[in-house]
Amino acid sequence: MPIHDLGYRGWHEQLASPWTRWVVIARAGIRRAWQSTWLKRMMFFAWLPAIWFAAGFLIWEQSLLEPDMRDALQVFLPDSPAFEGLTERVNIDDEVVARHSVWSWLLYAFLRYPQGGIMVLMVGIIAPPLISQDVRSRAFLLYFSRPLARWQYALGKLATVWFYLLTISAAPALVLYFLGVLLSPSADVVFDTWDLPLRIVAASAVLMIPTASLALSMSSLTQESRYAGFAWFAVWILGWFTYAVMIGVEIEQRRNSLASEIYEKWAPVSLYHTLGQVQGWVFGFATFEQIKYPAATLAAITVFSTIILFRRISAPLRA
Repeated sequence: MPIHDLGYRGWHEQLASPWTRWVVIARAGIRRAWQSTWLKRMMFFAWLPAIWFAAGFLIWEQSLLEPDMRDALQVFLPDSPAFEGLTERVNIDDEVVARHSVWSWLLYAFLRYPQGGIMVLMVGIIAPPLISQDVRSRAFLLYFSRPLARWQYALGKLATVWFYLLTISAAPALVLYFLGVLLSPSADVVFDTWDLPLRIVAASAVLMIPTASLALSMSSLTQESRYAGFAWFAVWILGWFTYAVMIGVEIEQRRNSLASEIYEKWAPVSLYHTLGQVQGWVFGFATFEQIKYPAATLAAITVFSTIILFRRISAPLRA
């Protein structure tokens, strides 16, 4: 008898459900990304800003007992035309409205400013090699020799990025919210702010869906992950500087115009500011009329990037 029987063998085990096969792809991507030392350091620094914003919740809740402490909240309130009515809402006698406004601002500022910047760096580490390395190593031959559909592969790669984005957006924001509940003198605060956890999830989705789709579409377009990484950072950096230059030029030319109108006009050229405007609407700091063009921009980016992603995934199979 031969020592090794190299013939075909029957498979007698049970196949996983088609709806859960993407989990295998996601689990492998999460483990592989976690091997990066820079990612671990970034995850640590991503939670540090939560300490600063937790102080904001503490100061606000203490100011309900000692009104003199309310002046300290000015450190956390924005100096922007888009939030002209926020200070008035904070200082009114209606405690429910004031608390909802302050909590909404703290959560929105946390998701937009520190976490928005960390998101750009984190996705720039995780996403570029996810598909480009599969293309270069021809891992597609291994993946699609199994009963695996294109959407399952794509969803697994997207879920890898979404997992890490959730850990720096929704997870710490929800911790901040529940910390605010614990600091409150009454349990009625839950009924006053019941919608904020839903807004946190929605704002995190606004952050996660278009960015992950865009990053993975770039990764699928090249076999070299460094090119995908360069393209990713170029989109954010060039968009930011274009926005800053155009805002400065137009404010200089139109001194009598409302600054908020100028900001809204040029926000679509910068993906960072586009995300911020739509997240502001989620937390109630803008009307839909003000964010309809940024929202359309994010929807177009998501759809266009997803189409590219699926076409690139299908290319090796057609060959």
